[in-house]
Amino acid sequence: MTPEPTDAASRRVVFRRFGGPEVLEIERRAVPRSAPGEVLVRVAAAGVNPVDWKLFSGEPMHDPYERSLPSGNGYDFSGTIEALGDDVSGWRVGERVFGGLRYEAQADHLVIDPDLLVRVPEGLSLLVAGALNVVGRTAVASVESQRIGEGDVVLVSGATGGVGILTAQLCVLRGARALGTASTRNHPLLQRLGIHPLAYGDDLTEAMRAAAPDGLTVVLDTVGHGTVDLTLSLGVPADRINTIADCEARSRHPVRGVGGAEAGGPELAMIAQLLADGRIELPIDSVHPLEDVRAAYARSIEGHATGKIVITTAPVAEADEID
Repeated sequence: MTPEPTDAASRRVVFRRFGGPEVLEIERRAVPRSAPGEVLVRVAAAGVNPVDWKLFSGEPMHDPYERSLPSGNGYDFSGTIEALGDDVSGWRVGERVFGGLRYEAQADHLVIDPDLLVRVPEGLSLLVAGALNVVGRTAVASVESQRIGEGDVVLVSGATGGVGILTAQLCVLRGARALGTASTRNHPLLQRLGIHPLAYGDDLTEAMRAAAPDGLTVVLDTVGHGTVDLTLSLGVPADRINTIADCEARSRHPVRGVGGAEAGGPELAMIAQLLADGRIELPIDSVHPLEDVRAAYARSIEGHATGKIVITTAPVAEADEID
């Protein structure tokens, strides 16, 4: 077994009551120890996801996540393997890895089953890898749910959010024509990525008709806000609509609701390699040190992030310092 670190200064984000970002605290603890069959990861970066703040808010959710107090926080992470428990093979100390561990990711260290880890390919930063688990799996599963290919005209709602921007780019890679709703300030980004931008507003219906005169063939909804009802009214068949955001619409219409649970390690490895090769991009909206976790979630709750918000354990949270 690899010797365990001897220092006892390991931080993690916790909440002991439900509420807004103000309930998040930094707790100091001894460095956790890996049991047989586990590995200890030194976390470098951890992604921020809307589901996180829905969980620590205590609000009712459609998905039956278990919640108890006190709790750690976060799901997405990247880092390096720092120690191996007994009976672990196929991994080595120092390897760069990423993945997801609910309620444990926002910390200096975490202990995890190595079967849940994915190697970070050369050319992909730990900063981006730390934001990839949820959005990567969700984007791949959403695109796969409709077997998108050449000839498809796809609307991606929320096309500059973390899930949306990966989803739209995967559609383009498959030869489809991708349209994406986004704030006008983000239209140049979508155009550069080969995605036709559509502005939110009262004239969205006409803008869709003008951009796709022969109609949409697929809708991949990442934000809700009436996207399902609108595109059904435009003649898109219900079974060609997938929404990860509008549970209420799924209760009223036979649309699909395929999300990240439908994808795993192989899909994450695939999308990580696409990012490493520069074939797709995952913009980083903002980077916050662990001590500023409340500010990171305030930014997420605002709802205007472009790409992903990331928390780092480094003293200075600069993207080019987490390589």
